[in-house]
Amino acid sequence: MKAAEVPYLPTELAEVAWQPVVNCVFASLQPGEVLTPTETGPEFEIRALNVARAIHDPLFLQGSVMVDGVEHDGIFSSDDSINCYEFTTLRTKAKAEHDSEKLRKIIQRLSRVPANSFKSIVGWFVTREEPTADQREAVRKESAKSSPHPAKIHCISIRTLQRRLVDVGGYLRARDNYPFGSVGFSPASGTTDVDQQFIAREQALNVRGIVEQLMAGRRILLHGQFGVGKSHALRKLYLLLRASYAKNPEEQRFPLHINLRDCIGLRSPAEILRRHAEEIGFEGERSLISAWRAGACILLLDGFDEVTPTRWLGSVSDLRTVRWQALDPVRKLIQDAPGDTGIAVCGRAHYFTSLVECRDALGLGAGDLELELTDFDAVQVQRFLSASSSDLPEWLPTRPLLLAYLLNSGALASLSGRSEVSTAAAWDKLLNEVCAREAKVLSGVRPDTVKAILARVSTLARSRGEALGPVSMSQMEQAFYEINGRRPDDEGIQLLLRLPGLTSLAENSDRLEERVFADQALSDVAFGHDLAQYISSPYQGHPLAQPASWVHASSELSLAVAAHVLTESGASVGAVKAALKHRDTQELHDAVLADLVGVADEIGAEIKAPGYLIEGVYFDYLSVGDSVTLPLLHIKDSIIETLDLSGVPSSAESPQFDNCLIGFVDGVSDIPPFLAGNFRDCEVQGYSLASHTTSGLSQLPLPRETIVALTILKKVYAQRGSGRKEGALSRGLNQTDRQIVPDVLTQLVSKNWLSRVGRGATTLYLPVKGRRQGAMQALETPASFRI
Repeated sequence: MKAAEVPYLPTELAEVAWQPVVNCVFASLQPGEVLTPTETGPEFEIRALNVARAIHDPLFLQGSVMVDGVEHDGIFSSDDSINCYEFTTLRTKAKAEHDSEKLRKIIQRLSRVPANSFKSIVGWFVTREEPTADQREAVRKESAKSSPHPAKIHCISIRTLQRRLVDVGGYLRARDNYPFGSVGFSPASGTTDVDQQFIAREQALNVRGIVEQLMAGRRILLHGQFGVGKSHALRKLYLLLRASYAKNPEEQRFPLHINLRDCIGLRSPAEILRRHAEEIGFEGERSLISAWRAGACILLLDGFDEVTPTRWLGSVSDLRTVRWQALDPVRKLIQDAPGDTGIAVCGRAHYFTSLVECRDALGLGAGDLELELTDFDAVQVQRFLSASSSDLPEWLPTRPLLLAYLLNSGALASLSGRSEVSTAAAWDKLLNEVCAREAKVLSGVRPDTVKAILARVSTLARSRGEALGPVSMSQMEQAFYEINGRRPDDEGIQLLLRLPGLTSLAENSDRLEERVFADQALSDVAFGHDLAQYISSPYQGHPLAQPASWVHASSELSLAVAAHVLTESGASVGAVKAALKHRDTQELHDAVLADLVGVADEIGAEIKAPGYLIEGVYFDYLSVGDSVTLPLLHIKDSIIETLDLSGVPSSAESPQFDNCLIGFVDGVSDIPPFLAGNFRDCEVQGYSLASHTTSGLSQLPLPRETIVALTILKKVYAQRGSGRKEGALSRGLNQTDRQIVPDVLTQLVSKNWLSRVGRGATTLYLPVKGRRQGAMQALETPASFRI
């Protein structure tokens, strides 16, 4: 008999396995006698057969066979043993008698084959639930009928059989004690866990919904930006699947959770499973391979974006090939698993150019479920922090990882709106934590290097005209070179592909390998760091030493972070002044010079006349009353979206504006006569209503405390930013009203209208999350407002 004449033998094993199968099992067949596979049995029989097959791999018969007109659920042969199986979901004694008789007869027949003389031949009667006492006794009696030696027949449950495949309990205990991926946020003390939503085109699922899909054998791609909680969610999936398995091990598969970042450089699924067993301290590495092949587990694969390639050809043009090669063993792990195996694989989708490439590289089909995890909404933030909306600073991020870092680092010592940590200090701490987390993934990269590269990328992104980018791979490679003095190697490319805060352009873009910042605040904080680096050494070697190719002045957050970094590093006020003087000497009157003036104001540097010319710059917001440096500026041919002139007492305390376009002037209903000379050939598109100015509010027939409170709320909530200085909140008020400002501020803070933070010797007042709408409503209907 040749391999091609064994129709029931799997084709891929025929060449290596047909000879021992024919010799050991079917040598007693009469000439012309043919074995044919029977129809596939119920789901339990299929699962049990897969478990048995994995135990006896690699030599096996797949599916049940007919011998002498009698169906047998499975017969497996190796060099030293033959194992015969019958599976049942019935709990009757008659079924046990019938199947054990079949096992006894086939064992007797195989024992008569000379080639099997030195092989152990065992029968297995396998039940879905634990066998009854009657079933065990029936199998024992049938086994004893054999002569001269009793047939060896075991009566066991599928759970016991599966223990022969893998020690599930031992695996789960070992897995519980090993870190889960890049889990970076978990409910801290005093917080509440949040059941996040995964968004798909056709539906939204929570974690329990995904568990149901996995238990039904669905394959799922989970993706999201950095810090949205992908690893945390995958850990929750593991815990729920673990609990489900513990309740019903006879029916449920156990969860096999693998950190893909532990599998760098591996080439096959078997190597991944062996490495996983080694990392968690589980001795049964071969049994995990068998469990995977048998479909006895649900695969949870965390971090497809953390798998580096074994080699890189050195050009960003072959990134698609790099990603395909890096994920080859993961792709095989998914594709070679039995078709009914539930699989969830998660990572950052922007690692790829598109979700189509992502699915292809992972071996997922168009019909597999694709889910995106997004940031917290306002309600989830409140629940996570166990706080009400009125307790939270308005600048608070909504990304789960960032919230957890703030809590766990102590940066939010109090969520009652009275934290002494400044916004800039909190965001600086966040960036440090994020970069430290990324550095853990790649052994050869330090957190400071990650931060410096991200900061430089934020600068290069601005060179394209917008703070968010886009930035090309060649620019990111340039940033790596400028920071490290060398071209990126394998780990360097991996770092660039997964830089935190970046995401891919739209899939229909023709610039698929370009990235943009997904988070405005993180982009601003990163740029603040690079701006501080430039200020420390403004003379050569830094991109900011060149003329700015963008027109937008930086946000208050960028300026505050730069000032914070300089202060923390011990840089003197003289460093800022030197950078200003050098840039002015180079006649660079651009957005970077405007940023230097802003940092000088934040850091408290006193700039003397004659001041500086700023030309061709776009300002989103300028508050003249808050600054001691702005009056020294001559702003020419620029655009200012909002100009706040609240409380400017004289022309000497205002910049000169020449040929500027001003969208909205806040704080006055027209340019005051004493400021008219400061505005030459300027176009103003709108002013505050007279009733909304400080002067207009002061004339309302309301208690003086209410008027002062409304004036303060207007100044603080007029523009999103890093806060208003305490001194600026008294500007424009008469002497009597100024005296009650401290008491009003205390009341506004105590009633969660404002939060008070310290920044050096300066006290800032910030908006409170969720109170902006109420503040605006109070200004619209001031008579109804009460402190």
